[in-house]
Amino acid sequence: MKSAGILHRCDENKIALRKPETATLAACLLLAVYIGFLMLWIYNSRMALGESIVNRYRLDVEKQVASIGYFFSERKYDVRAMAASREIATYFLNKTLGMSEQYGLKVNLFIISQMLNNTLKDKTIHGDRIYERLLLMDKSGNPLVDTSPNQNVDAAFFFQKSQTAQSRDPEVFVNQVDGNTYILICAPCSHRDQMVGTLMVWIDVVTILTHLVNFLPDTLPNAYHLTTVLGQPICPPGKADCLRIDALTPERIQQLPMTRFESIPDFLPLSPKQSILMIRQLIPNMPLQLLAWMPESEIYGALSPWQILMGMGSLALVILLGIGVLFRFNTRHLILITRFDESERQQNLLSLKNQQLEVEILRRREVENELEVQRTLRMRSDRLRSLGEMAAGIAHELNQPLLGVRGLAELVLMTMGNDQNPMSDQNRKNIGRIVEQADRMVHIINHVRMFAREAGKTDTSRVDLNEVVRSGVSLLTAQFKSHGLHLELEMTPCSLPIQVNPYSIEEVILNLLSNSRDALEKKLLQPPPGYLPMVWISTEMDRTGAAPVVRLSIRDNGNGIPDGIAEKIFDPFFTTKDPDKGTGLGLSICKSIVEEFDGHIQFTSTEGVSSAFEIDFPACLPEESIDVQDKNLKNPDRR
Repeated sequence: MKSAGILHRCDENKIALRKPETATLAACLLLAVYIGFLMLWIYNSRMALGESIVNRYRLDVEKQVASIGYFFSERKYDVRAMAASREIATYFLNKTLGMSEQYGLKVNLFIISQMLNNTLKDKTIHGDRIYERLLLMDKSGNPLVDTSPNQNVDAAFFFQKSQTAQSRDPEVFVNQVDGNTYILICAPCSHRDQMVGTLMVWIDVVTILTHLVNFLPDTLPNAYHLTTVLGQPICPPGKADCLRIDALTPERIQQLPMTRFESIPDFLPLSPKQSILMIRQLIPNMPLQLLAWMPESEIYGALSPWQILMGMGSLALVILLGIGVLFRFNTRHLILITRFDESERQQNLLSLKNQQLEVEILRRREVENELEVQRTLRMRSDRLRSLGEMAAGIAHELNQPLLGVRGLAELVLMTMGNDQNPMSDQNRKNIGRIVEQADRMVHIINHVRMFAREAGKTDTSRVDLNEVVRSGVSLLTAQFKSHGLHLELEMTPCSLPIQVNPYSIEEVILNLLSNSRDALEKKLLQPPPGYLPMVWISTEMDRTGAAPVVRLSIRDNGNGIPDGIAEKIFDPFFTTKDPDKGTGLGLSICKSIVEEFDGHIQFTSTEGVSSAFEIDFPACLPEESIDVQDKNLKNPDRR
């Protein structure tokens, strides 16, 4: 009903708009749409054009950087070739052989001088020489051959830097002294893998700026300029202020981006002031970088796309404001009613969702409680079955000590009746054995009581797996002997510490041994010739993985597990035994107990031949002392 009322009121408001007003509104909307479309088209066109120009200029900068890098790579190759030339190598060979300057070294130095002077003349770019000076020095820094000996530039500074570099390849160094910039390439001269000298080559700065950077110091704005990695400009000799921009300090140059252009307003000293886009890029493997910029006016013209966008946007805004005023009085009431109805609908929907959520939470709690009850019943049922398995062993274990106690007691009585000294050594020995057998019976009874009370608890302690295995096996040893089954222990001699509940692990061992016993008895019904029913129990420490693990293996030569049911043996209530012999919970509980202590259980089986279960537990290291909370786990008598 409310929805129908809202629609009815909306129809009334639409009728209230007269035809002239509707036509005016439609015209204004069409004009606003056209202006918006035109505005976006012009803006996108200008931006695309500007982006194209910037990308093209960025490619030009990258080409320029690559060209300069290739130039210096060629120079390194030239210097390396000169340093390894036959003339220089012959000189250092003769010097190593002890030849004096008078009998040959002067001739070698003359040949080297001719080679360096020829290189100075031959290496040019469009007639301008590339190298300004070549200097060969020995390993102590003494000049041997200098193509410009009259220059006052101190070569010791560059020689020291080349020695500090300790590189087998030519190194490029840049230094500024008294307003002049010097670019050098220093290459080591080697003889028999020993550094015997240094070849230093000065690059002509004017040639680089003229032919590689296209630097014109008398014109601004300029597109390119060469600086050091510290932001110091590279200028021709005698023109230290070639980059006449006060705000362009070395610190400011180092802050410029290397992957994009940065807009800097009113930067160039022109009239009127102009904004520029500036970028810097490092020259690969060189202590130099290329500084590039261009005026923004060359990209966007007198008006930027943003200014055009703002102007046309203002016009469209005026039109839209007029449309808004026209709609305001006619739609305000309708909007308020719609919002109120929507709010009420959302509130009702939220209340319904809250009720559904509360019901779902209550149902989930009931299911969780039921699952916990079922788990407790499963654990209790399996523990009672384990206690039943233990009962036969306990009867046999207690029967023998009782027979011994009775026999010893009768012997003591007879001795006391016949011997004049009732406390003879033999009587003391017999009485001691009576006490020992009584203690053993107390130990067995206490152990069963602790097992029934503690099994299934999550309290853990650091115990020795060997002791837990011996304690669990002792409860079924008598049963295995009485049934004609052989049980063999292969225990490692070292301690195997693990952090578990020992009674829960005993429950796992009893379950697995009971399954092995049933399998062996079933196979004994139709035994193969020479068959000897055996169960092997072994323990070991495995250190092959990322962390050491303690392994328990229980293997028998029974009938094995059929391939068709191998995937289901750990499922709850799955069993192949008769209803009066198994519940199908033993292996399921074993798996849950092992995984509760961060362990892992797996099995291998060959149908009709054997079955083997392996259980891995994380080793509890370092092995200092094994704290076994229940000392009754240690069986004093192993028969």
